[in-house]
Amino acid sequence: MSIKLIVMDMDGTLLDDDHATVPARNVTALRTARERGVKLALASGRTWSILRDVVEQLGGVDYTILANGAAIRDAATGEHIYENGFPNAQAVALIEGLVREDLPFEVYCHGQNYLLERDAGRVGDGLLSPGFAEMYLKRGVRLVPDLSAALEGRSMEKINLFHAPKERQAALRTMAQATGPVEISNALEQNMEFNFGGASKGKALAFLAAHLGLMPEEVMAFGDANNDLTMLRWAGWSFAMSNAMEEVKAIAKYHTASNHEAGVGQAVEKFVLGE
Repeated sequence: MSIKLIVMDMDGTLLDDDHATVPARNVTALRTARERGVKLALASGRTWSILRDVVEQLGGVDYTILANGAAIRDAATGEHIYENGFPNAQAVALIEGLVREDLPFEVYCHGQNYLLERDAGRVGDGLLSPGFAEMYLKRGVRLVPDLSAALEGRSMEKINLFHAPKERQAALRTMAQATGPVEISNALEQNMEFNFGGASKGKALAFLAAHLGLMPEEVMAFGDANNDLTMLRWAGWSFAMSNAMEEVKAIAKYHTASNHEAGVGQAVEKFVLGE
């Protein structure tokens, strides 16, 4: 079967090391594949408000799997065709626990990032490039004095803790699990990402493929971190970047070059475009 859908993680995979720029080789290969009828999807821990720049760089994508699989957005219509987020009560309990921990975190709700005003000056902590951090604060996030009040009654896609000191991660995990069903993963070595129990990129990808009438053998997926594992296990053509975590390399069927070397573009050239 030919590849009809390409699904890509963002940080450490599609993007260069600045967390903001798509290497030119990736752009060229993916645009060519799309012109030949292959669907493109981003599968990110991010939500829509901080994916738009990447979509513009690529010249368009068809779908975005958001917030580690908490939602799928049709990029053309803006419609959410799938949602699997936190119920409000559980999200509020987790938010209040993290506020007490006094660590900077963000909440994703229906495609938008929300951040406490108190945390505006400490979201980077060395995790993000200056360029990404500038874009995030100017275009990607809404600052609010009280998250629980701002998001009252609404379900939430994901809660992202920017920096979780290793010595505090076990206690943070226990606190989160006490709120109800929760998935805990990370896209970067230092962060912790909280999703509603059962939400994953793999589950969302399976839904998207069924929506499009595709089998796993028609889907190509790229990733580098443990929040990509379920997606890579599901896809028939699974690729780990050379910079990926060892557990990702162990389960991927194929390996490609690093994100900095445009490994996505190299694999698309070879396996999709036949170059």
